[in-house]
Amino acid sequence: MSLEDQWIATEKRLLHEADSMAEFLQQLRSRISPQLIGDRAWEITLEHAQNLPVTVAALPFGFELPLHDSRAIADFGISVIGGGQSATFLEEKGKAEGADSSSANVAWLLSETESEESTLRRIVGRKLMLEYDIDVESHAPFPAPGIFLYPDKDVLVGGGGDQQLRDLFTVVDAVAYSANLDLSAEERRQIESVYLATKPDTWIQAVGGFPEREGGIRLSVMGFKKANEVVSFLERIGWPGECSAVAASASPLEERDAFTYMGVHLDVRANGVGETLGLNFYAREGEWLKDIQHWTPLIDGIREAGVAVPEKLTELVKWASGSEPLSGKSGQFVLMRGIHHFKLTLVHDRVEKVKGYIFLLVFAWPLTANLSK
Repeated sequence: MSLEDQWIATEKRLLHEADSMAEFLQQLRSRISPQLIGDRAWEITLEHAQNLPVTVAALPFGFELPLHDSRAIADFGISVIGGGQSATFLEEKGKAEGADSSSANVAWLLSETESEESTLRRIVGRKLMLEYDIDVESHAPFPAPGIFLYPDKDVLVGGGGDQQLRDLFTVVDAVAYSANLDLSAEERRQIESVYLATKPDTWIQAVGGFPEREGGIRLSVMGFKKANEVVSFLERIGWPGECSAVAASASPLEERDAFTYMGVHLDVRANGVGETLGLNFYAREGEWLKDIQHWTPLIDGIREAGVAVPEKLTELVKWASGSEPLSGKSGQFVLMRGIHHFKLTLVHDRVEKVKGYIFLLVFAWPLTANLSK
């Protein structure tokens, strides 16, 4: 059975398990440490998830954990692929009378990739990710989620020419429209400059935007193997921070052989790339790793650097337990829990934040698809 067949079969089974994603998440609460996600953050997550279908659990979903912060808070993220039950739900919701602009924009984006002749579909397939900010201290209405598209790895490879630039701006324009971002000519020029500074062994992994955040378009550039490669790239694009701080943060982890490659997250504005830099670390080429041993050198390096709350790192190690059976109303499932990546956020000359990105994924039983370890 292919992964697509497994996903579709799981969606059908999940429809018998709960009436919403919130109801399904409640069944998983005991598996998530309250030291990582506290009760208030969990309650807000459920409020968001109440408006999502249970079938969201058939694709990777998870949490962005601020490991530098002693508070038990986390943002929430989901994946959606066009053609599935979740995509149909979101399209119908966004096209319904009285739909809010965020829902309507997500529906538009999904519809743009429906046709096999769609240029956007050729570049990004039919997948998108929604990221929900979970603010435990605000009583304001929930902000619209961030929207991310993921170009196929071999499409927006670094060092490309005019065709790659056209493809890049097809994605950028789709994200900008969906996130209500009005890009100026100067912002577009800056985005082009970032791409032209890439090398053939790197690629644009993601293009994103947040409807209610300042910061412009977010670009994610992947494939850096060594700290000096990142520094060289940042120098070429004129990052306004201290590149020596990037080297000082990444080099000790490189010496530990703690990662296979790195990625850089940049917010691109009219006056250039923003001072805030996200430096992502991936333990293996595959990004959905369910075994903690892949991450041990990196976690040890973060612990030794003293930039994260030690107790949170300990809980994170307990979290990544691999696969386990999950009993449901319609039969057996397999629940996967793992770590997707870590991110150091640098501002000018220092590490300000450390985040761990954890994921969950549910498969209908029997599990016949070939999964990475």
